[in-house]
Amino acid sequence: MGGIFKRTGKGWRDFGKANLIIFLFALAHALLCYLLHDTSVGDGLFLTILTIAMVFCLIRFYGSPLDVFLGLAFLSSFAGFYFGTSVGDYLHNAFPDLGVANNMIVTFFTTEILGLATVLVVAHKNR
Repeated sequence: MGGIFKRTGKGWRDFGKANLIIFLFALAHALLCYLLHDTSVGDGLFLTILTIAMVFCLIRFYGSPLDVFLGLAFLSSFAGFYFGTSVGDYLHNAFPDLGVANNMIVTFFTTEILGLATVLVVAHKNR
């Protein structure tokens, strides 16, 4: 990660860059969800890999150690799965006509929440 994705040491500017990283991963999650929703492979494994990659990028951006990455990757994978399936089931019951858009919306916002939670943990630790 070079160029635009280097820390400047300025809190709000770095927070904005971290949010850009999170937003790009959230878009990738939603796109992957759309592309794989009706395949026999499914999207679970690939969404988990993308989530771990996002946590890795944020950990590298803030310069946190490997043990922090391992813990956050583990927690975010399980939290993302649980939150995504729980909210997804609720939305499918509430708005059954939206179809795969439900999955994409839940995936996008779950990724945003997990990314922001990761930033809050590592940015506070690395002040």
